[in-house]
Amino acid sequence: MYEQIAKNRAASVITIIGFIIFIGFVGYAVGLILDYNYAVSGAYSITLLIFALAIACIASFFSYYYSDRIVISLTKARAITLDEDPRLYYMVEGLSIAAGLPMPKTYVIEEQGMNAFATGRNPKNSAVVFTRGLIDNLNDEELKGVISHELSHIKNYDILLGTVIVIFVGMLSIISNIIFRVFLFGGGSRRRSSSKGSGGGIFTIVILLIGVVLIIFSPIIGAVIRFAISRRREYLADSNGALISRYPAGLASALRKISSGSGVSTANSATAHLFIANPFTKKTRPLFGSLFNTHPPVEERIKRLEKMSLGVGM
Repeated sequence: MYEQIAKNRAASVITIIGFIIFIGFVGYAVGLILDYNYAVSGAYSITLLIFALAIACIASFFSYYYSDRIVISLTKARAITLDEDPRLYYMVEGLSIAAGLPMPKTYVIEEQGMNAFATGRNPKNSAVVFTRGLIDNLNDEELKGVISHELSHIKNYDILLGTVIVIFVGMLSIISNIIFRVFLFGGGSRRRSSSKGSGGGIFTIVILLIGVVLIIFSPIIGAVIRFAISRRREYLADSNGALISRYPAGLASALRKISSGSGVSTANSATAHLFIANPFTKKTRPLFGSLFNTHPPVEERIKRLEKMSLGVGM
């Protein structure tokens, strides 16, 4: 457990540092090309490098401290109180005590698809989110299994890495579009028209093609990043969650029900990996979504939980 927490913290730090370096590299590369186009020695490259690093640092700061609020806002979740839903509130409170965690803030998404996720930067600043369909369609043991799964993500610090990734994957898509627009509308360069002739034109065409490739493949790159961090952590959260609830059959039964309808309309490609099950339907699934599914097969998850239960409740 402690080893996994340490790994997640280290992975979060590495991800943030890597993001800053990547954004700085992109800014510098764009500046070099603008220097080439406009025959300016280092003016654009140094300026854009400094600008990109500043943006990356600001984005990293906000992703650490405010990404959970951004995720909750994106999914249109709202906070619930004890008076509004005492059943859910007391379950979250009791299982948090059992897990040795402070009680996270509890939110609900008013949708009939059955799903849930946890977000935040640490156990003291965390939140659990459930859809209305999940709350209404699961019995107490099944709901406890799902809550325990999400609390496990909080205890393991999966929430920090997963929530930071939401911001960075979103920015990856934005950056690819910015690069494309820079080269598309900045193609009429003084340098190309004056001294480089057809060579400069070929160079710009190559860069435009790179921009197009970035736009096409940025969703795949983002999916690969999420794929790399999600699957093993879902298995671990299943097993640790079963230990918190002390009833693996409850989560197994919940996963069976969830698999029949887990779609959430407010989910997107940046937030999908946070959910306990794939939040996309056939209509909302993004391009190449099935190739890089961030969630392990439900059948395999159920099979592992059945082994833990030793037949009890199955």
